[in-house]
Amino acid sequence: MDRLIPIFNSDALPIGILGLIIVEALVLVLWQRRNPDSALGKPNTARILSFLGAGGSLVAAMIFHRRPEPSPEGFAIAMLSAMVIHLWHIAVLLRR
Repeated sequence: MDRLIPIFNSDALPIGILGLIIVEALVLVLWQRRNPDSALGKPNTARILSFLGAGGSLVAAMIFHRRPEPSPEGFAIAMLSAMVIHLWHIAVLLRR
């Protein structure tokens, strides 16, 4: 367990999560464009990107907050971005 402490104390974990969110978004969008008759229905690129974008913005806010010298401006911009993208996601869901 002690070997995990340096990973949790570094930026490696949130940056890895952010990278995973980006890869997930790319894979889902590409898969959905190749399989438009999937269980998800018609292409839902906006729904995928708005959902994952809000989560990615929250992870970015965590990165700004966890810095040795926290960046209040970066944190505020990332949180504002998360809110705007979340509102976009709600609008996308309500249009369905």
